Amino acid sequence: MYYPIQIPFILNHDFSENVRYTEEVDVQFHGFVICFWEMQSINSTCRTLENVIVTDGCIDLIVDPSEKRIGFSGMSATHFHYEIHLPIWFFGARLGPGVFRLLTGHSAADAMDRFLPLVDVDRTFNPHSFFSLSPEKIKMETKNILLKLMKQTYPNTFTELFNKLCNNPPANTTMLADMLHFSPRQCQRLFKLHFGFPPKLALSILRFQKCLKILCSGQASPADILNLTTYYDQSHMIKDFQKNLGITPFQLIHKYPPKRL
Repeated sequence: MYYPIQIPFILNHDFSENVRYTEEVDVQFHGFVICFWEMQSINSTCRTLENVIVTDGCIDLIVDPSEKRIGFSGMSATHFHYEIHLPIWFFGARLGPGVFRLLTGHSAADAMDRFLPLVDVDRTFNPHSFFSLSPEKIKMETKNILLKLMKQTYPNTFTELFNKLCNNPPANTTMLADMLHFSPRQCQRLFKLHFGFPPKLALSILRFQKCLKILCSGQASPADILNLTTYYDQSHMIKDFQKNLGITPFQLIHKYPPKRL
């Protein structure tokens, strides 16, 4: 199964000192929600931090009680300077790639690299009532909102695609289109609709996340990783890694051994 890695506590020392980040898998959302995540200040210090959000192809349902905002958002490129103002508490559901389109009927482009308020998807949603709840009840109600959207829906070709390809992504977009029995033009249009980005970026995300997962688990060293991925060469891998994570694979292993991840 596709399970992208977010490691803000590794990428920013100030973040790890001031914010607790956790993820939880809930089996009743299998096939739709990869995990529920939470970010909470460790103390009551007032300050501004920069969070690094690694691109993963997902659109999240994000709850920000301090700003009384709940809605859908994803990022097609890593955001290295996303400001958060402490103290904070965020709660979110990381939807699998393609799931946003299935649950809402909206094009994924409506929530990729932008914020789509939940009320634009569900006109019956009452923000005032929702944000008057306690934190624990907000989490419960967020799950209820997703269960309502999931009702009478089933995973499809697009919601299963990243799961199918995560361990062995095609080497190029031509192979991807052939595998899906789409023309290149159809592939471009359908990926924009269901994922919010083109096929080339989908393969880049899959390749990078596979590399990151292998390195973080200690299954292989950077020198061996080319044999396990579809990177053309070491230079291609390093360039892609820096673009998505800000450091090289060698720096990740040297500074933060796998046992600490």
